[in-house]
Amino acid sequence: MRAPSRLGFLGFPHLALILVWRAHPELVSEAVLVGASTVAGREVVLAASSAARARGAHPGQDFRQAELACPEAVRLRADPIAVDRLREQLLLALYDFSPLVELVDDSEAYLDLGGRDPRWETEAARAAHLGRSVQRILGSAPAVGVGQSRFVARAAAARAGSGRIRLVPYGAAASFLADQPVAGLPLPPRTVEQLIGFGLLTCGDCATIPLPDLQRQLGPDGITLHRLCLGQDTAALTPRRETPPCAVRKVLAGVVENSESLRFGAPELAAMLAAELARRNLASGRLRLLLLDEDAAGGMVGAGQPGVFCDEVATPARVATSQELLPPILSLLSRARCRVLIVELQALDLAPPPAAQTRLWAVADGRREEIGRAVARLQERFGPELVWRVELRPQHPGDIPEERLVWSTG
Repeated sequence: MRAPSRLGFLGFPHLALILVWRAHPELVSEAVLVGASTVAGREVVLAASSAARARGAHPGQDFRQAELACPEAVRLRADPIAVDRLREQLLLALYDFSPLVELVDDSEAYLDLGGRDPRWETEAARAAHLGRSVQRILGSAPAVGVGQSRFVARAAAARAGSGRIRLVPYGAAASFLADQPVAGLPLPPRTVEQLIGFGLLTCGDCATIPLPDLQRQLGPDGITLHRLCLGQDTAALTPRRETPPCAVRKVLAGVVENSESLRFGAPELAAMLAAELARRNLASGRLRLLLLDEDAAGGMVGAGQPGVFCDEVATPARVATSQELLPPILSLLSRARCRVLIVELQALDLAPPPAAQTRLWAVADGRREEIGRAVARLQERFGPELVWRVELRPQHPGDIPEERLVWSTG
């Protein structure tokens, strides 16, 4: 049975504007315009503070027009390198809560929160930790909304406001949206004008009109309106196609339909992720596997969609090398239950590795002789059975440790 969809929405100031406030705290309450150049060389508004928006400026507007609308605004240019760095930090925080993330215009984010996260007992606790995690990264408290669809989640965040959380239980969307103004619906302006002309000012007013009547008056927009008012708009995300921070992705040559074939690629995935962790000098305490079929790989991804498989495992200790990563990866791949075209492996709960482990990563220090000497010293001091050697049993692709691993004190 398909699980009820749960989508999260976060609204926060534009990342470029947050960086401006960090550099100039005195401008937090002032009208500020942050400009950027387009590919064609035109100067546009990348971000505008709420004070500047109140005076008629808005993102995407020609910079000169914005200056005329708000002549008293402080005008600055965005630092694209700093924005990219802050965006990566934000994505690391978001991917810790969901495998499917959609970042919109560096000022909004949608997450698939379907399924229970064992780290938190309730959905409210999960959303609270999400908001606090983003606040630590940005220095600005986001508005957080959780609902059964994109529109419900966004409307919940708007009701909550900055620094607060609003959860709409599954099945309660229609009553929650009853007093939502139709002016805030994602509909064409002409359709909104028609609704106001009919005296339908809220979603509750529109929900009382039978669907055939809405279709006769509004055409296809009538169906969209009906679904919006009931909270039944399509609960789907357009997740980022770029590889998430500290993750690796592999597109297979063809669709794979059994986990046995996937496990043969585990050593390559382990080596790829180990190289990424070494580059960042980090170790992971939790691994997440995301598998997409051919349909989910190229389009929108719905909550609980059959072509999406997601599972994760927490490791007893932080892992970083390919040998350490291989057992949990094999365990995850053995549980795969879908047709697979794209394999994505994400490293979560990141932290700097122990100093001794860091030294062994380096090519000059990671020699067999040095490791052997370190083992010999430990065995001499604490006994021969303190340090065990583990090897993979030849020609055994299974993932049961007792069957595929060989342990020895030699």
